[in-house]
Amino acid sequence: MDALTAVLLGIVQGITEWLPVSSSAHLAIAQELLGLDAGENLLFDLAVHMGTLLAVCVFFRKELGSIVLALLRPGDKSADAKALRMLGALILIGTVPVVIIGLLLSDRTEDIFTLPLIGAALVVNAAVLLMAERSSRLARRKDVSARDALVAGMMQAASIVPGISRSGSTLSGGMFSGLEREAAATFAFLLSVPALLGAFAYGFATLERYDFDLASTVLGAAVAFAAGFVSIGYLLKAVKAGRLWIFSVYCAVLGVAVLALTL
Repeated sequence: MDALTAVLLGIVQGITEWLPVSSSAHLAIAQELLGLDAGENLLFDLAVHMGTLLAVCVFFRKELGSIVLALLRPGDKSADAKALRMLGALILIGTVPVVIIGLLLSDRTEDIFTLPLIGAALVVNAAVLLMAERSSRLARRKDVSARDALVAGMMQAASIVPGISRSGSTLSGGMFSGLEREAAATFAFLLSVPALLGAFAYGFATLERYDFDLASTVLGAAVAFAAGFVSIGYLLKAVKAGRLWIFSVYCAVLGVAVLALTL
């Protein structure tokens, strides 16, 4: 893979991992347009996913660091420490559905990475974002409950299907359950960390081949990190301003175009 292709794919991954438009769908479409064999670039794909994972960890380093420290200090009985440990537990609860669905579908991933299915899923993603935007108009609750975590977790599990956005589905799950927009967005980002880390570990462990171009892989991961960091901030601003409908329109148009060109 040449440097320009690595940069382009890194930008696509970095932007679309956190904007609610499905990174898996965009990577598949980009690789199709560039004439790349997805099966030959699995390690590169894992590397750019790690880049976006690092982006969210750096962006939310204070929140994640506080949760980890609270979990490592069970003897701290302060109200803040208890709240942080509860949040950590809720993140783990919300991760359970995607682990179960991921293991059940681990042998079927090639069957769901087809362009017609991606097109249909993008249209569904558009509808979900629009409904979530409307349902959040009266939501004012900021504290995440076990029910919120499960709903967001089940929505995240749906994002295994390419075309269904991870960030969009978890964000929508929080909004559907009654969380205020910014609280739903923050929890969605925190919830993504163990899921992405687990997906990376599983993907790396099950790779049959480890040959890759070091320079292109590092370049792609670095670009994905930078683009991902910027896109996280942009999405938080868009959520606060009530502009999820923009991504809904984009996904609907792209999904219809993909369907029209592949059916």
